[in-house]
Order: sequence, then structure tokens, then C-alpha cells
Amino acid sequence: MEDEERDTEGEVKTLAETKKGNIGIDIETQIEKERNILILKLMWPALLENILATLVSMADTIMVSALGTFAVSAVGLCTQPRFIVFSAFMALGTGTTALVARAKGARDEKEANTILMQSMIMAAAIVLLVSAVMLVWHQPLIRFIAGANISEESIHMAYDYFRIQIYGFPVLGLTFIFNAALRGAGNTRAAFYSNSLANVVNVIFNYLLINGKFGFPRMEVAGASLATVIGQCAGFAMVLYLLMAKKQYITLRSGLPLKPDMKTIRRIAKIGMPALFEQLAMRIGMMLFTLIVTSLGDTSYATHIIAMNIQSMSFTTGMSFGTAATTLTGQSLGRKREDLARWYTARAIRFGYILSFLVAVILFFFGGLISRAYSKEAEILALAASVLRIVALANPISNTRYVYNASLRGAGDSRFTAVSTFLGILVVRPLLAYILVFIVKLDLIGVWIALVSDALVCYALGKWRWKQGKWAALKV
Repeated sequence: MEDEERDTEGEVKTLAETKKGNIGIDIETQIEKERNILILKLMWPALLENILATLVSMADTIMVSALGTFAVSAVGLCTQPRFIVFSAFMALGTGTTALVARAKGARDEKEANTILMQSMIMAAAIVLLVSAVMLVWHQPLIRFIAGANISEESIHMAYDYFRIQIYGFPVLGLTFIFNAALRGAGNTRAAFYSNSLANVVNVIFNYLLINGKFGFPRMEVAGASLATVIGQCAGFAMVLYLLMAKKQYITLRSGLPLKPDMKTIRRIAKIGMPALFEQLAMRIGMMLFTLIVTSLGDTSYATHIIAMNIQSMSFTTGMSFGTAATTLTGQSLGRKREDLARWYTARAIRFGYILSFLVAVILFFFGGLISRAYSKEAEILALAASVLRIVALANPISNTRYVYNASLRGAGDSRFTAVSTFLGILVVRPLLAYILVFIVKLDLIGVWIALVSDALVCYALGKWRWKQGKWAALKV
């Protein structure tokens, strides 16, 4: 497979190079066109990856919803415990992407591959720790999230679902790190290939295992969980294959030793630890938030899960342009080009606004129609349609926060994004949700007003920090 990794070198042409063969073409317009193309080349694999992942998640939920409301609630109860685990991998991935991007920008291939090797060592240690903790504590954690108003049937289904998930953590953790390193080098297609394979395999085994087709056992909710783990193994095999190619900039065949290098580990941790704090703050805030939602009962919670599932599609554009912003910011700063880092982020934000507006229109007018794929209950459909209109109104702004925060992380400014996440998710969201649900009595509508308000706060803080410019001078 050809090397798909990209950096800013291809678009930073000298004036003389641009003039050759292009007499009469405006130089600045030509360079701007090349830069726009570079952003889109990095963005589209991430966009397709995110869309496919969201569609699979939606298909997952739809397949499980055929088993009833209790089954949807059971899978929903496992969401926050799973994301607590993901938090550790995502934090390590943040440090890996930022440092690999800097090394790529500085043309230091050995340094980029050293970071990959050290990230693997750190990932192995994290996998052992989180797997041991979750094997012991997953049941108390799920029961805590469920509160007093979720049925015992849903809770016991959740136990079965999550227990299987634990066995997939090792391949999941390494896949996170491999893809993070490849993204930092500009190879966003690798994550698209591996995650696409994982998602397709997931859907196939969902069909086979949930209802027991073609001789496979009928496992219901546990089958959905096993299908996810099988898909993760397939994705890991794909990214491992890609990394074994010598012609890749990031490769497992670099010849570097797989032994701890404390200096590099500290550099990764310097960026990764604030990102871990950010992710944990997000998960704790989400658990508190979930407690408020579950207090409204199975119907409201099932509606909330459906709306969250559909909403995730609306965030694919912001997250995808964020992937491009992370890579290009890191590489530009590695090359000592703050001006390019600013330009790429500003342009990614502009593109993000445009696509987010189009998605918002779809959600506002057709959200209720999309919800019918999940449920036939009139109460759930009406409530979901109202919730998705709230999401649509805020989408262009709340979605663009991903680009600002991604650019800051690409620069290594993960401490600030951790603080803004803490304020938004651990302060604004649960506090406002509590007021709107228990005092104002807006129930699920109040929950979603609080959720959108948190996103707007994070957007405002991210935009302010980016315009302030301190991120450009950080040493990583």
C-alpha cells in the first residue's frame, strides 16, 4: 500500500516554484487552493470514518432496540464505563499525535518512531491497569449509574454486555495508539481503513449473534457486545498490517528497541496527563448527568440514548476537521510556522461552520423521521423530535468547538482544554440540568438545554484561547 502520510511540505511552495508553468495565475490564490486541498485530503478519511462509526452505532442501537426498551437502556448504562476506559487511551493518543506531528514537521523520522514505541509501552501498562480495575468494579459502577429508577432487568443485561467488553480492551488500546501516531504523521486514511473494517465486521456479527442467525447462538445484548469485540480485533489486525510496511513514515519495522525511554515517556505524559484529566472530568460529568436522566425513568432514558445516538452524527463534521487541525497545527509548529497553524485552523473552522449548518437543517426538520428507525412508541418519537430541534439550533457553534480544541491539542495546549472541559461538563452541565429538571420541571428538555449550554461554554473558551495565541509558544 502506498504511503498516504501527508504534511505541509507539499503546499508550501516558494514563489519561484509556484510561478513555473503558472504564468498569469494569481500566486496567493494558487497557494490558498493548495492549502484548502490539503485540509480536505486530511479531513475526508476522518469524516468517512466518523460517519461510518456513527452509522454503525446507530445500526447497533436499532438492532438492540428490537429486543425492547430494557435492552436499549442496558447498552446505554455501559456507555460511561466504556468511555472511562477510552479516556486513558484517548489521553495517551493526544500526546502521541501532537508529538509525532511535531517530529514530522521537523523532518525527524527517528523521533516520530521513538514516540510510537514509547506510546506502545505506555498503552500496555494502561491496558493491564484498567482491565484489572473494571473486572473488579464494573458491577458497582453500572449500578451506581443506573440509580433507583432503572429496572433490574436492564442492569443485569448491562453486566453481561460490559463483562465481554473488558476482554477487548488490549486490542482497543493498541489500535487507539497506532491510529493516533499515524494521524500525527498525516495518515488519516489508516484509521479510516482499520475502523471501517471494525465497524463492518461489527454489524455482520451483530446480525448473526443478537438473534442467532445461520446457526450462531442467540445471545441478544451479550451478542451485540461480542460483535463489537470481534470488530475491534479485525480493526487491530488491519492497522497492524499497515504499520508493518517499511515504507511507512511511522512503522513497527523501524529497528528501534521496544524498551522504556523515560525522557520520551515524560514528554508524552506532559501532554497526555492534562488530556486524561479532561477525559476523566468529561466522564465524571457525564455520569452525574446520566444520573439525572435515569431519574426520569426507562422511557426518558431510552429517548435520551436515541437522541444521543443521532446527535453523534451531527458532530462528525467538527470532529473530522478537528483531526485535520490537530495534524496541521502540530506539523506547522514543528516547522516553526505559526502563521500556517493559524491559517489552517481558521480555514478548517470556516469549512466546519458550513457543513454543520447543513446538518442542523436536516436535524431540525427531519429529526423526528430519523427517530422512527429506533422506536415506534409515540411518546418516545415526539420527545426525540423536540430534543433534536434543540440540538439543531446550537449545532453550527457547538460542533465547531471540536476544531478549536483539536488545534489547541495539536499545539500541546491540552491543559487549557482540560480546564474548559471541567468547567463545561462538571460545572455548567450538571448544575444547569439539576435546576431545569428538578426545579423548573422541564424533564428531558431541560437535560438537553443543559447539554447544549455546556457545548456553547466550551466553544467560547476554546475560541478565546485560540485567538489569544499562547499555544503557539508552548514547548513540548
